[in-house]
Amino acid sequence: MSEEKGKQGGPEYTVDEILAEYGSKGRQAPKPEKPKKVVDFPEGRAVPPPEEGPRSRPPARGAGRSTSGPVQPMPEIVPETVGRTIGARLHTLLRRADHFADHMYDQAKPDPEALRAEKYTPGVDREEAPAAPPRRPRLRVVKPRELPPDVPPAKLAAQYQKGLKGQSVRVRLAFLTAAAAALYSLELPLLAWTAPAAQALGLSAFQLRCWTLAALLLLTGLLCWEIPFQGGKQLFTLRPRAESLLLFSWLFTLADSLTAPGMEDRRDCLPYAAVSGLGLAFALWGEHARRRGNRVSAKAASQARAPYVVSMDEQLWSGRPTYTKISGSPLGFGSQLQMEDGGHAAYRAAAPLLLLGALLCAVMASFGQKAPERFLWASSACFTAAASWTALLAFALPYRRLAERLHKVGAALAGWAGAARCRHGGVILSDLDLFPTGSVTVSQVKVFGGAATEKVVGYTATMLRLMDCGLTRPFHDLLRTNGALYREVSGLEWHEGGASGVIRNQEVLVGTSAYMHLMEVPLPPGHNVKNAVYCAINGQLAGLFLLNYAMSGAVNPSLSALMKAGAAPVLATRDPNLIPALLEQKFKLPVDKMEFPPVDRRLELSKPDPEEVGGLVALLSREGLSVYCDAVVGGRRLRLATRWGLIFTLTGSVVGLCLTFYLTSVAAFASLTAANFLAFMAAWLVPQILVTNWVNQY
Repeated sequence: MSEEKGKQGGPEYTVDEILAEYGSKGRQAPKPEKPKKVVDFPEGRAVPPPEEGPRSRPPARGAGRSTSGPVQPMPEIVPETVGRTIGARLHTLLRRADHFADHMYDQAKPDPEALRAEKYTPGVDREEAPAAPPRRPRLRVVKPRELPPDVPPAKLAAQYQKGLKGQSVRVRLAFLTAAAAALYSLELPLLAWTAPAAQALGLSAFQLRCWTLAALLLLTGLLCWEIPFQGGKQLFTLRPRAESLLLFSWLFTLADSLTAPGMEDRRDCLPYAAVSGLGLAFALWGEHARRRGNRVSAKAASQARAPYVVSMDEQLWSGRPTYTKISGSPLGFGSQLQMEDGGHAAYRAAAPLLLLGALLCAVMASFGQKAPERFLWASSACFTAAASWTALLAFALPYRRLAERLHKVGAALAGWAGAARCRHGGVILSDLDLFPTGSVTVSQVKVFGGAATEKVVGYTATMLRLMDCGLTRPFHDLLRTNGALYREVSGLEWHEGGASGVIRNQEVLVGTSAYMHLMEVPLPPGHNVKNAVYCAINGQLAGLFLLNYAMSGAVNPSLSALMKAGAAPVLATRDPNLIPALLEQKFKLPVDKMEFPPVDRRLELSKPDPEEVGGLVALLSREGLSVYCDAVVGGRRLRLATRWGLIFTLTGSVVGLCLTFYLTSVAAFASLTAANFLAFMAAWLVPQILVTNWVNQY
């Protein structure tokens, strides 16, 4: 067949005939065929069920091709390895499914440069655009038409000191006379001498008591002359406040005390001279406390010529209010300290309504009930109830308590105008807030590559001086110790973890070990230190400065107080080592609740433009986070304390006015006694005392 294959026009052979001829030659003995893992069954033939007994061998490849004769049933062929093959394939399929599930969200392989930058660059927080305009505070600063003069703090403290001791003495005397009137208004066994004394004077006991109460009330009004004078001045300028209510209460109560002896039906209801007198005494005490708080604040503000100015910017970080602290001047502090407080601002709207309501209630309770003789009594009761004792204490008492505390730590709150700006927002924290001057020291200096120590120290100190971070002062001391000099730098550029510049035509890199890795500066083995500053010149490591950070124990409590007050810390640090990872690992600070802006925003936030800062909040004469925290949290608490104090004060005035209107309209002399009136007014002092004590509990 092979000879005929090469001839032209020879017979054609099939593939099976060729395989049969060549497969039979040169083959001594056929090799045993390997068992197939998968056997193809013939098409069109039914497969009978398996039979018991020994398995039959598969037929030969050429057998069974005849089309004649009956079709023989094909036995099932099941190799011994089929089960294992199916199990292996199922196992492979499951492994591929698991691998696909684990890597279904994998992205393309990142660039090596991106991986290195991600490894050695600390994570930062991005700003968020404000979803809505900032909400105005409920108790906002009401600017008068003409601002008070901006008196220097030292001069303002001397002005507040004048007459302060005399006013303090008059406060005590006013309380004594009001307390005497209160005791005289009660039915006590000690007052049994009243009846014989009245008979000796030819008067009844009721007449003697009424006129005595009138004298005590008149004396109390003279001791507290500032309150009636201010009330009259406010009425004359058509700007009534709480003093106007106290003035009407004093006048109507004094008139009722002089005319009450002529009313025979109210012998069991003495005039309310004690209640009105205590109202004047508490008002004078509030004025004295506010004046003393202003003096203490002005004295604290005058301790430093260039104090730190704490201000509130409405949209400095992420479009929300943010506290900032910069070195500046006390400009505007004296003007804000003399502005009206939150109590006066609230009574600007409440006093006219209370005056009108008290007058209408008195008219309806007397003339409306066809009893005009009860007008003075009803007016005295209604105006006295409307003039709450805590009207001038809601701001003054907490403010004085807070001012004394801040004075001890070297801070001064800018009056109510500063406290009204304190609300939820961010707090910019710089290097000196976490580590004040003296908290960072250079413990060891290493020089590499044969460079001169003076050169490396000078270059590093120069770069850190331009970076203006917390390391400037310790490296300045190191510069003077080594006799080095500052150099001129050009092309300063900031990066995450350090900065670069050109000094004497040499590229200088100063930063952390991660920054050196990022800039491809090789570090010697064993010299990858976290708390250190590295200096590289022309791409080669030149110096290593080991640093020692000593954090004050008051930093962590101060941060906790800020967060509880709704102030989120924003780390605007310039020291390349002060990143969230270091602060969390070494100092255990709650950095997960802080924000760490990018380097360009940190530069802007740490040194804001003094001309673009917000409203003045406080002045600080010391460094450190504890003083900063006391001013911010204290102002926030003072604002809340004033708000709650005014809520209780105005609620008591409205409730008291309604009760006195009802009792006077039904002529309930036995119910509306001086003793009951005193108990009712004293009950509203309890919330004010609690709020005053709460303002310092942080």
